[in-house]
Amino acid sequence: MVTGVFVKPNSNSSIHNLRDFFKYVNKNKSLSFGIFILSIIVFMALFADYISPYHFAERNANCTQEYTSSEGFCRYSPPSWTLDPTDFSHIMGTNLLGRDVFSRVIYGSRLALQMSLTATVIALTIGIPMGVLSGYFGGFVDRLLNSISDAIYSFPSLLLAISLAIALSEYGDLGILMAVSVATAVVYIPLYFKVARSQVLRIKTEAYIDAGKSMGASNITIIVKYVIPNILAAPLALIPFNMTEAILTNAGLAFLGLSVQSPTADWGFDVFVNRGLTKVRSRSWLILFPGFFIFLLSFAYSLIGDALNDKFNPMINEGD
Repeated sequence: MVTGVFVKPNSNSSIHNLRDFFKYVNKNKSLSFGIFILSIIVFMALFADYISPYHFAERNANCTQEYTSSEGFCRYSPPSWTLDPTDFSHIMGTNLLGRDVFSRVIYGSRLALQMSLTATVIALTIGIPMGVLSGYFGGFVDRLLNSISDAIYSFPSLLLAISLAIALSEYGDLGILMAVSVATAVVYIPLYFKVARSQVLRIKTEAYIDAGKSMGASNITIIVKYVIPNILAAPLALIPFNMTEAILTNAGLAFLGLSVQSPTADWGFDVFVNRGLTKVRSRSWLILFPGFFIFLLSFAYSLIGDALNDKFNPMINEGD
């Protein structure tokens, strides 16, 4: 009888939560729309080599003057369909060096997703275990980890990103990737910690936890098999916001000239490298399209994050 009490809450609650989540996705239009947008960008990143009309660094080295025609890669060519409605060779135009903007937008999705995913993985793998240990053991461990969390949270993320970008500049694009990821993770490690800790405090007095202890299960077994699976929903709802922060941090670094280096395709780099052009108003395609995709990905993350927060935030659920 005791064994049944110990195992059943974990397995049944996991299956129930999964089914409930898919039902929630089906009926929540904003969540479905956010997932749809994100799916398109992920598709772009995965299949960029196949769907992109040109390589992101491809250009005509002989083209040294402005040329508004789709006959070749030339500087500042506007979207080809604005010159000829039947011409879709450069649907987003070309930039200063004659590189196709559409191709760079497609390839730029890779770096955007890499940065957001890396930052999230770092924050998750540090913040959630800290929160679980703090909430489960309490006492000195709780006080120590709370102090560490508060110390981490005191670092200004953008200032840290700038410092890391300068320090890691010798490693090129990889250095920028790590600078953005670490700086963003620093912001979210304490948030994952606080949410995970509060969830552990909520469930650690449940009957199946006490039953496991009375059966002689080790703390590691209880934490891994019965605590973590039942508290993950709330901290995981923070992931989309974590990813949005990474995108915006990269854009901020690009504005300061600390982003990736040419010819790497990056939305933030492509927006801010053209911001100082004297004729930028007449060449709006140079910043419009990469800027729109920064907004689009951030918008998708925000839609998903808001929907998941409404679903899994215990304070909201208690109010309902």
